[in-house]
Amino acid sequence: MVFHLFSEKLQELIKKKGFLEPTAPQKLGIPEILSGKNVLIISPTGVGKTEACILPLLDKIKNNNEKPIALLYITPLRALNRDLLDRIFWWADNLEMDIDVRHGDTSKKERSEQRENPSHILITTPETLGAILPGKRMREHLKNVKYVIIDEIHELVENKRGVQLSLLLERLERIAGNFQRIALSATVGEPNKVAKFLGNNVKIINADTEKKYEIKIELPKYKGNEVEGRILRIKELINQHNKTLIFTNTRETAEALGSRFKLLEKDFQIDVHHGSLSKNLRIKAENAFKKGELKALIATSSLELGIDIGEVDFVIQYLSPRRVSKLLQRFGRSGHKIGEISKGVIISDKDDLLESCIIAKNANERKIEGIKIHELALDILATQIVGITLDEYEISLEDVFLTIKKAYPYRNMKKEDFISLINFLSEMKLIYVSEDGKRIKRRKKGWKYYYENLSSIPDLKKISVVDVSKNETIGFLDESFVLEHGEIENTFICAGSAWKIIQIEGTKVFVEYIEDIDSAIPAWEGELIPVSFEVAHDVGRLRKFIYKKIETENKNLLKDFLIKNYNLNEHAAKAIIKTILKQKDFVVPDHKTIFIENFKDFIIIHSCFGNNVNNTIGRYIASMLAMTKGESVNVKIDPYRIIIRTFSKIDEIIKIILNANDLRKVIEISLEDSSLFKWNFFQIAKRFGIISPNATIDSINLNKIINQYKDHLVYNETIRTILKEKMDIEKAEEILNQIKRKEIRVVKSNKKISPLGKSGLERLFFDVIKPKRPEKEIFESFKRRLLGTRIRIVCMNCKDYSISIEVKNLEEYPTCPKCNSRLIGIYDYSFKKDPLELLKKKNLTKEEKKEIERLRRSASLMITYGKKYAIVQAGRGIGVETAAKILSKLPKDEESLLKYIYEAEKSYVKYRKFWKL
Repeated sequence: MVFHLFSEKLQELIKKKGFLEPTAPQKLGIPEILSGKNVLIISPTGVGKTEACILPLLDKIKNNNEKPIALLYITPLRALNRDLLDRIFWWADNLEMDIDVRHGDTSKKERSEQRENPSHILITTPETLGAILPGKRMREHLKNVKYVIIDEIHELVENKRGVQLSLLLERLERIAGNFQRIALSATVGEPNKVAKFLGNNVKIINADTEKKYEIKIELPKYKGNEVEGRILRIKELINQHNKTLIFTNTRETAEALGSRFKLLEKDFQIDVHHGSLSKNLRIKAENAFKKGELKALIATSSLELGIDIGEVDFVIQYLSPRRVSKLLQRFGRSGHKIGEISKGVIISDKDDLLESCIIAKNANERKIEGIKIHELALDILATQIVGITLDEYEISLEDVFLTIKKAYPYRNMKKEDFISLINFLSEMKLIYVSEDGKRIKRRKKGWKYYYENLSSIPDLKKISVVDVSKNETIGFLDESFVLEHGEIENTFICAGSAWKIIQIEGTKVFVEYIEDIDSAIPAWEGELIPVSFEVAHDVGRLRKFIYKKIETENKNLLKDFLIKNYNLNEHAAKAIIKTILKQKDFVVPDHKTIFIENFKDFIIIHSCFGNNVNNTIGRYIASMLAMTKGESVNVKIDPYRIIIRTFSKIDEIIKIILNANDLRKVIEISLEDSSLFKWNFFQIAKRFGIISPNATIDSINLNKIINQYKDHLVYNETIRTILKEKMDIEKAEEILNQIKRKEIRVVKSNKKISPLGKSGLERLFFDVIKPKRPEKEIFESFKRRLLGTRIRIVCMNCKDYSISIEVKNLEEYPTCPKCNSRLIGIYDYSFKKDPLELLKKKNLTKEEKKEIERLRRSASLMITYGKKYAIVQAGRGIGVETAAKILSKLPKDEESLLKYIYEAEKSYVKYRKFWKL
């Protein structure tokens, strides 16, 4: 047993803690870590991999009497820091070692104490490591670092945070010398790539092989509403287990599920947990679940990682998990004890059933998606080069270049690209370059730039969506969505309904409800997990297999085969067969067959190539249509379809596909004017220091800045980022070449829309689950708002009476209780002075005279129209003259009056910014 390799003191503590047998990661990892090797441990959550690395290092620190800070423990989440402190503290305390946590929320007092009296172990995040590296006192303590642990490294390797960390580790090595590197990871696709990312000579310990999963797939039976059927089945499953985790792919879905459960049963023991909730709400939900006060917790990726929520005996994945790695991480949260099986079910819908089948099968066979690392990200590198000058004041360019190339994402860095970046940083006055061009040193401006760019995570501002009929917020959009889709008259879906944009002002989007759901941009899915080419391709293979079996075998035998081999419930197996049977009357698209059909002005290209390939081909087609026909084209994709809204014909689309060339060039040109490019450029330009970190998109002339940096490294980095994260040029070119060689056939339809085409269009608008709101309901809520508006009335006759009152409480023709006059005006709240004082004042300013004149006009209208005038005046942005125009139209009934007021409000919202000019 490996525990005997430890000191007697630690062995005593292990017995005291009740560790009888080492787990797989402990058995395999402890000897390697004690021997000083760099190690990558791969295993599911909850099997002791944290102890596998921390215990041998604690023993080393104690036995070797290492100076603080001896160990850096880096995690991707602050919440993990909190958990780790609780988990490691007992061991450290009993071994008479200190342990601290440091991140963005650490108080000034705590930071000061850490500078003066550092602990042996410091738990932190990549961003905070970047913050402390240049600090004079902290650098002295960091010289003592002998060990670095990176927890949940799989969360970092594929994004720019990971790239940043890879450079930070090389900067740390310049300070501390060679230290032992250890990383912990959930199950990943290319472990060798993750190991290289960690460092040189890394021993890979795969302790995942012993873990067993029981993954079932269900399509719930339902009467009427499909969503309700899924929720009722989830409720049944929750009641059959003690503690259930329910994973969704987006926070919007998590919130929607949570609200529906509360509608179903008010006191049902369930809560929601996701990254957009406040820290207090997340901790409250975690603790309630841990204590058993909740039977279930609905979560996004916020609970995939090793946050302690106690034992979980069942996991539900709501709809397809979209990635094999996601499924393994999520289902791995159940059955934590040694030898236990991780159990869970995917609650699917008809459209993603086959995808769920493939992902579950690949999960059991450990066929996991590959790793895509950001290679040569120049925006991250710019910040880190400035950081190096802050660390060391002055350094040779050759040293900087060699340090950078040691980081795996920059191993292929070319000297000329490096020099171009150095020259840019010099032009920006962020570093000094020596006259001979061989050395660089820090500049004062570099400090501010560096600390403003510690994080590589985009700063996503929330934009309120305001319903003009109620003047109330109905939801929120990310700034990136508003940039991409936020044009006046554009339509989109929010809170289950379709809306048209009236105006955008700062952090608010003013909208009106529309019934034409088909014309709306589908509800934004946020950063919805992309489905890989491999998974989508395998879905195509499975379609073909089922289609052939339907042709040759008994349907019951096929149903039994699907149930047995894919752990489907009977209803799901029948639904798959039924879908293929229906589609058989058209063409069944598969991995070697592209099927193209149209419905109204939609062209649907069925292509089983995954999100990034479909996105690439879809954007290419749209770009060619725009260039050759001058046509504005809308494109939406999913892993199995490219849906284009166009006036072009199918044959024109096929011609574009068959003659495709210069794919990269066409896409790069098309990206230049896209909102996707603008949003990414905005974020990347901030990291380069071109745009202030506090700038908002509406506060700068972004187009001018983009033109200024055309073909510059900032521009090129934006293109590189988009192509890496959203596209797959190489695979798309391979597909298009296979089409040309007729290895993939393209078939068009002349029939009505097929079942798969119909479900694709329905899927685009899947968030629209509320009934359409009748116009009457809209105007009723609008009327309630107007009647509930508080106004200030004043008597223009005696000038001695003024009260604040809600419009609904006003008499039909109000009179002054003091002088019995009907000359009652409505005072403008924006005019800050007391109305009675103003009316009695003798020497009036020009503005005050205007306000009294306005009051007289208002009183005249009140005499003529009474309360009806007050209702109009209560409209947002409606002045006296606008009210007079509305009333002069003599609306025939209340509904007509409300419509006039509503249109006037819309006009105000739409044009008021021009009135201020």
